[in-house]
Amino acid sequence: MKTSLRKLRGLALHRHGEQKNRRDLRSLAQLDELAQASQDMQDMRDCYDSLLSAAAATANSAFEFSESLREMGACLLEKTALNDDEESGKVLLMLGKLQFELQKLVDRYRSHIFQTITVPSESLLNELRIVEEMKQNCDEKRDTYEFILMRRREKGRGRSGKGENFSMEQLQAAYDEYVDDATLFVFRLQSLKQGQSRSLLTQAARHHAAQMCFFRKALKSLEVVEPHVKLVTEQQHIDYNFPSLEDDEVDNNFDDDEEEEEDDMHNDRELSFDYRQHDMEQDVVASRNSMGVILKCFSASA
Repeated sequence: MKTSLRKLRGLALHRHGEQKNRRDLRSLAQLDELAQASQDMQDMRDCYDSLLSAAAATANSAFEFSESLREMGACLLEKTALNDDEESGKVLLMLGKLQFELQKLVDRYRSHIFQTITVPSESLLNELRIVEEMKQNCDEKRDTYEFILMRRREKGRGRSGKGENFSMEQLQAAYDEYVDDATLFVFRLQSLKQGQSRSLLTQAARHHAAQMCFFRKALKSLEVVEPHVKLVTEQQHIDYNFPSLEDDEVDNNFDDDEEEEEDDMHNDRELSFDYRQHDMEQDVVASRNSMGVILKCFSASA
């Protein structure tokens, strides 16, 4: 009889050990989920901080370029009156005014940088700050739960001391609050992360459109003046297409050949973005159930 009881007890302990191992594996997976969410949050912040820094540098460079164009235009207009040749003076006047036209285009492009990169990035960072506050609240709830759990462990070992004693109901309440906050934090961050790729693509595409607009209009303004410059320089035997420009054209042709080869190698690759809507309530409930496993190991060891 005693032998049978010992066998049953051994079997029960064996099964209990298996259940504990499975539970520990699940809890480790969920702890990894929290750690991954925290890392994703930091990666997103680094991404948008870098994007804002690049946008600021580009905007500052555009501002300096704009100021240089203004100075160049003012200088050319001042020197127009010093030229005795009417046609040459006319071309200098056109080139001077052209600098101011280009300045306006640069200023407009600079404003487009703020519209396409800076403002959306700051908006997304504001949303990320909300998630960071949720993470902070989650950490505070975890600290509270672990403190209550520690006090109950000390009480169970007869070392309660003079500190406050907590009931099982208080432990359960702290447990529920922590799980709820952790679940909402992970869910909110995952939702934000799912939209990150689309947001970045939208920002980059709109900035590309702003660049296309800037260079297209700038080229159009330059081409209007080009025939007049060419005529006057030919009349005065001025070779204004200086040698280094030809070297630049050779370099550009070489780069174009390399780009064509790369296109042939990668013409089958595509970028695809698949965004799916998830049922929020279903995700939150599923996440909460899975997050609950995180702290069961603490309760079991209490």
